[in-house]
Amino acid sequence: MNNYKSKEEGCVTNMLNTLKLNTLQDRRVYNRLVMLYKIAGGMVPAVDPDEYLTSKPQRRTVKVKTYTDFTSSNI
Repeated sequence: MNNYKSKEEGCVTNMLNTLKLNTLQDRRVYNRLVMLYKIAGGMVPAVDPDEYLTSKPQRRTVKVKTYTDFTSSNI
């Protein structure tokens, strides 16, 4: 395992597979999401969430339907 001088093709890939590590791209995406979660939750004192995150205006309006009790007079 500690053979860092190997000239074998795919040596790093084999080590990553053996250790069952995620790809660098997946690790970067995960770390970005963790940082976004921490910023949104106010867990990063150096970054103000109000300046870093902007809210989108809501595009959909919900129209509430109200129902009234039906009374029949022909019974």
